[in-house]
Amino acid sequence: MNQRFSAFMSVAQTLNIRKTSEQFFVSYQCISGHIRSLEEEYRVKLFNRTPVFSLTAEGRILYESLQKIKQIEDGITDAFNDQGENVTGRVALGVPMSRYTEIVPALVSRFKREYPLVELSIAHDFSNVLQQQVSHGILDMAIVVQQSPDPFPGLDSLLLLKEDHLFLVSIPLLKSVLGDDWETQSQKYKKRGITLKEISRFPLINFPEGSRFRLMLEKIAKSENICLNTVFSSNRAETFDALVRTDMAGCLIPHQLYGITVRENKHAGKDKRLQAYRIDWKKNKPESNISLIRSHNSIMTSYKQFLLQLITEEFTPYDRLLKNV
Repeated sequence: MNQRFSAFMSVAQTLNIRKTSEQFFVSYQCISGHIRSLEEEYRVKLFNRTPVFSLTAEGRILYESLQKIKQIEDGITDAFNDQGENVTGRVALGVPMSRYTEIVPALVSRFKREYPLVELSIAHDFSNVLQQQVSHGILDMAIVVQQSPDPFPGLDSLLLLKEDHLFLVSIPLLKSVLGDDWETQSQKYKKRGITLKEISRFPLINFPEGSRFRLMLEKIAKSENICLNTVFSSNRAETFDALVRTDMAGCLIPHQLYGITVRENKHAGKDKRLQAYRIDWKKNKPESNISLIRSHNSIMTSYKQFLLQLITEEFTPYDRLLKNV
């Protein structure tokens, strides 16, 4: 990619000509000249100068087009580097914020053993943001929860896991809410699942207002005339287990994260172990899928194929977790 295009892409990302000039070790006037040259060549205005410095609609079109060109160029370079024993290259993966600690450690260690010279970068963000970044070529692939219904025609999608949810609660909170009858009630929940109406009796750690799962949950609760008692909200689902162990509230967790509870229960005394129940959703079970997305135009080098294989292997055991509940 020539210097004019590289300069434009940098300014489009930073929205700061001075930062770009420092990055390229050239003068402010040089970068400004590159942008002016592109505007004259294509006879369009690429940036709004007032009231704030920002991309125009034409500028966004050029930026997205150059992103695709850069993705192809990087893929060609990776393909030539993907030869011999000392394979080099770079691959960028996105994972949801709430699943980072569950997914990343095992992937990184296995990948680096196989490809020690390949740079593996992992970004974490909300799933809709990751999907946009894959579409724009910023990420090679991403793991997303409940892929956006908005069409992204340039993306391929591979289903990794159909998620269920579990209700976690501590024994002291069970005793506090259910009284002396807590053991009998707990056995009923174990056999048939716990309904949303029964969950509404407990204080609840919930996902943030406006989040995808919270909206689905509130819609279901409203349809059943149920009022949930949310006492704390967090988008860090991997911390829910630790919060429930303080006896402050119960929570709903995606079953992918139930492994955290299984591991923690092994080190806890009998009365300190959390109870987990399947949820009886009646006819209102929310749909929650985890998928791997990537651009179908990307060149799949050996190390990218290996990373994709690792991801699918790491997700295989999660379905077995439900059998232990």
